Amino acid sequence: MYCVLFVKMKNRTTIQLTENLRKELKILAAKRDLSYQELLSDMISVFQELDQKKTVISIPTTLTEKIKEKIKNTDFNSISEYTTFILRTILLESMEKEKITDVNEEKIRKKLQKLGYI
Repeated sequence: MYCVLFVKMKNRTTIQLTENLRKELKILAAKRDLSYQELLSDMISVFQELDQKKTVISIPTTLTEKIKEKIKNTDFNSISEYTTFILRTILLESMEKEKITDVNEEKIRKKLQKLGYI
């Protein structure tokens, strides 16, 4: 059984882990060529960004590095913020294309109706 307890204080965060989880995290850190402390630091930063209205998405490290470079000297404060912006933009474009297609489809349907095919 894994158990994690985060205690957030004024200038520090305390994490208490079960021994099984601690072992698993050390193995994971070694696989990722990170120190145990670096892995815990990464975990803390992820949890600090989370709230109940967000979810975590996993992307390749190489892409993360490219995004970090891209957002330097911009108004984006995090990779998460930039990724959310890009996804919203893509979804908006997709929805606009669907609307255009629906409008064209309706025009075609009306023309076919006038010609007696429908």
